[in-house]
Amino acid sequence: MKFNNPLLALLLISVIFSGCSSNSEKPIKDKSDSAAPKEIKNASSEQPAAKPTSAIVPSSVLPVGPVMPNPYLQNPQKLSEQVEVNFHDAVVSIQQKNWDRAEAVLKQLAEKNPKLSGVHLNLGIVYRNKGDAEKAAAEFNRAINANPKNVDAYNQLAVLKREAGDFASAESLYQKALGVWPFYPEGHKNIAILYDLYLGKPEQALPHYQAYQQLLSAPDKQVDSWVADLQRRLNGGKATEKAPEKEEQK
Repeated sequence: MKFNNPLLALLLISVIFSGCSSNSEKPIKDKSDSAAPKEIKNASSEQPAAKPTSAIVPSSVLPVGPVMPNPYLQNPQKLSEQVEVNFHDAVVSIQQKNWDRAEAVLKQLAEKNPKLSGVHLNLGIVYRNKGDAEKAAAEFNRAINANPKNVDAYNQLAVLKREAGDFASAESLYQKALGVWPFYPEGHKNIAILYDLYLGKPEQALPHYQAYQQLLSAPDKQVDSWVADLQRRLNGGKATEKAPEKEEQK
């Protein structure tokens, strides 16, 4: 089955590659950490894809060597047919913004499959869309506890912390995500925006913006403009025009 909706892709991949306990943020229009659900490869994508694993990425904040794949997606867990059917029901409900139906289905899945990190991640996304930050945070934490390699759960929780004004916790969560997967594009973008806008550390933001760009198959033109504006500011100059707003990628 092929899905073209970015949120749908995130949700489906998150569950299929959830793993066990043994184990955004894209430019929209505003200048705040990226929070829109990212589209993961294996689904139809219009966003720049991560570079192949053979690529060498030179950057002071990226490890030297080839880009390694997301460890969260490396050990897929076989699911029963019924779990897949129920989850598809939840995905369709989310696509239709039927949050109550999605919540009900995902809660049942979580109760019967508490170690499926992706179920908790997606339930948290549902609660976030319903405006319940407390329940969303609880589910993102459950997702992390079920699988500490779930970088998307760290990202989602960091967005909530940033929105609550807890910038230190947001920074820590982004750093944890990058500790799990140093080649996480959204993690670099989001922590760069956090440093740039909220923590007043532009010199720390720049290399993460650059890392984000290097991890894309084609540069993000909007981020290019942010980098140019930041470089002018760091060089003591002033931008000739207002830089585009920045928003977290969820």
